Amino acid sequence: MSNENDSSQTDRSITGVLDAWENEVEDGKSNVGSILRATGSRAAGPLLFLPALVMVSPVGAIPGVPIVLSTLIVLVAGQIVIGRESLWLPDFLRKREIPEDKVTSVIDTLRPYAKKTDKFLGRRLTWLTGGAVPRVIAAICILLSILVYPATLVPLAVALPGAAIILLSLGLLTRDGVVVLLGLLLSAAAAAALLYWFL
Repeated sequence: MSNENDSSQTDRSITGVLDAWENEVEDGKSNVGSILRATGSRAAGPLLFLPALVMVSPVGAIPGVPIVLSTLIVLVAGQIVIGRESLWLPDFLRKREIPEDKVTSVIDTLRPYAKKTDKFLGRRLTWLTGGAVPRVIAAICILLSILVYPATLVPLAVALPGAAIILLSLGLLTRDGVVVLLGLLLSAAAAAALLYWFL
């Protein structure tokens, strides 16, 4: 599995990831596989960021989608942890359709905010984004994704672990250790809140 230093310059911005996903959907099929194909790399940041972003977007409100996306994150993050060079997904998951109109609507809505956010991210505390850190963060994302399953029983609760995964992976994506730290704090808060609700 390539580390974050192997990702392209386009991969290092939210706008780049959104544009790549839009192009993938327009050129191919709007399905779960398009989320992975859009990343164009094997780096942990973009691979984990896009499915988490979809999870907390209006697309994630479609019944069953949070479960599909959390399963996707578990499978992808697991392969990142073990250092697998090529990603594998079962066909039933890869081919799961996502309404194209909802995808394009979400991308059009997020793009202006993404461009503004991209200006403030990158190259802070970069030691928190390199080395073995992506694998550690991938392991944390597995735990957060598992919490999504019971969280679907509580309205809007999916947003807690989803937002934590977004921050962790966004920190890797943009090589911004400050964002990673915020993600770790939110991860702890999300886990504590969900455990409190269900235990």
